[in-house]
Amino acid sequence: MDDNMPILNYIAYRIKTLNKRFKNNVMKLLLKRYKSLLILAFISIVNPAYSNSYIPKSDQSIVARWTVPKPAEQPKVFIAQLISDASKPGLASRYYGRASALLKPLIAAEPNDIELQYYSANVLQHYHQFDQAQQLLSQILLKKPDHVSAWLMKANIHMVQGDLAAAKRACLQVLGQGSLFISSVCVLEINAEQGQVAQSYKQLNQLVDVAGEIPREQAIWLNQILADLAQRQHLPEQAIKHLSGYPLAQMPISYLALWADIHLEQQHEKIVLDNLGPIVLASDSFDDALLLRLALAEQSLNLPLDSVLNSNHNAESKAWQQRLTQRIEIRLQRNDTAHAADIARYYLDISPDASKALHWAKINWQQAKLGPDKQILERAKAAQTSLEI
Repeated sequence: MDDNMPILNYIAYRIKTLNKRFKNNVMKLLLKRYKSLLILAFISIVNPAYSNSYIPKSDQSIVARWTVPKPAEQPKVFIAQLISDASKPGLASRYYGRASALLKPLIAAEPNDIELQYYSANVLQHYHQFDQAQQLLSQILLKKPDHVSAWLMKANIHMVQGDLAAAKRACLQVLGQGSLFISSVCVLEINAEQGQVAQSYKQLNQLVDVAGEIPREQAIWLNQILADLAQRQHLPEQAIKHLSGYPLAQMPISYLALWADIHLEQQHEKIVLDNLGPIVLASDSFDDALLLRLALAEQSLNLPLDSVLNSNHNAESKAWQQRLTQRIEIRLQRNDTAHAADIARYYLDISPDASKALHWAKINWQQAKLGPDKQILERAKAAQTSLEI
């Protein structure tokens, strides 16, 4: 069977005939992707509640500020809330760290608890501990073969590691559980990684046409994939359109990074600074991926040091580059391989150093083998070669 059209025809036919029972059974899924990522597809999380921050009477007493999640009565619910919210700007480091700390005693007491195993796999995936995450996912699926979220996370990890055949098999397991829409998107995304970008983009658009109403979380995920595929085909207007239907301030880091990349390619640096800058400044801490995009935009504008980018005093020129440099220095001190891609990009684009760029690009390639990772490695090799000529 051809990997593409017969599957699409079959899926389109099945989707057209879906009844209310299927629509009620489709899980609301928030999939985390930059080097795509999956978040808690099978959990119905209570509305996140946050305790009111203490507001000092004097600015002189403010040292730092951050959002404090209000613990839920049930530890599992609280962990789910932390992992879900960790995709938002400024929260990943603390929220994943706290989730990890809460999970350790719970999973030690109940090592076979499927929910705890899934949360642990999610945390391990975030820290690029892919082998350990896959072991937990395999344990989950032995006990619960219809665990759609576990299959999707398996597919995502396989895809990130470059094992596209295994990733597609995992996607098709989701199809076997009745989640036709989710499985088809998963398969077509992998087809794109195999080089079928234009065909996958066309088929995904056709899938949207026959799918009817799509839950918001799935629609965000799907539009992010569509925007990425449009960008790869040098279709910037379509790519921007796919990401234009949602408030940026409510989107995950991967969505914001892709949005910024598309605008930077079109030399829309001021748009990036004016829209992404306030979001990052309002967050609890700075994310490396977003800092990198802001630094690139700032560098391209090359404004005077004392110029202010907008009326809201978003940032002074070079301020984002300085913040990124400080962050990279911290990563280097910690030998933080989880951020190898950002470090390599820093040495390619912000503070050129071909040897360091190649060193970190190779480390990143050991962990992740998606299209952008290949581009970073090729650019670093080219930079190093140009020095040797």
